Amino acid sequence: MNRISPSEIEPRLFYRLLSGIIGPRPIALVSSSNLNGEINLAPFSFFNVMSIQPPVLVFSPLTRLRTNTKKDTLNNVYEHKEVVINIIGYDHVEQVSIAGNDYDSEVNEFIKSGFNEVSSDIVKPPRVKEALASFECKVVSVLALGDKGGAGNLVICEVLTAHFKKGLVNDDFQINISDVNLVGRLGQDYYTKVNDNSLFQVEKSSSKLGLGWDKLPKEISESKYLTGNEIAKLSNVDEIPLKISHKKISTDPDVYEKVKKLIKQNLIVEAWKLLYS
Repeated sequence: MNRISPSEIEPRLFYRLLSGIIGPRPIALVSSSNLNGEINLAPFSFFNVMSIQPPVLVFSPLTRLRTNTKKDTLNNVYEHKEVVINIIGYDHVEQVSIAGNDYDSEVNEFIKSGFNEVSSDIVKPPRVKEALASFECKVVSVLALGDKGGAGNLVICEVLTAHFKKGLVNDDFQINISDVNLVGRLGQDYYTKVNDNSLFQVEKSSSKLGLGWDKLPKEISESKYLTGNEIAKLSNVDEIPLKISHKKISTDPDVYEKVKKLIKQNLIVEAWKLLYS
């Protein structure tokens, strides 16, 4: 692997590496206001959920890299400790990009980007009407991570109430993932979107622990025919099926091709049987 230390290159170049490899990142479209009542709307992809009880979301506005000055959202949360964190789908991602432009502080990005304001129930900043979900939050604290340009500022937000688009939540309080068209931020100008073609499931046993990689026969754990994902799926069984561990594992490449197809279909027991056939 190539070793690159942040002290060896310019911050803007290390930022390219960080933002290019850590992703896709969820996007928080944050509405805030200052003491004069001026509204700001801006997207942040340094963002995630950090706690369930209490429910806490955290986003991080960086100071401007070249001028080491604060962005409007950061100035606002120091003045008025309330925000609304809006989650936007693919249908409005271009509008989100417009809201991310560095307009003057008195400019309302709702108007610039074409989003519509909806009055919040508890906090002062408005919600985004087009959002898939909106979280009204109080700002618990702001943690500055440095004093140089590009430093993060963790805005720690406790959710007071949440709004979800009609039809998005089912009776089991699950989100219908394939219906939301969520977007994620990547490096450069790249984004990604969640749809039926990009979704897949990684099965976990809810009742028992899997065998684990370390309990596999070496012929499997060190196989040159199987990928890491395929070996992991084989290791996620409670025990080697049918007590066939006394038999010899196949070394036939053609058998492994068939095994790979079975694993792809999540037919793990059948794959084990074929390996020992």
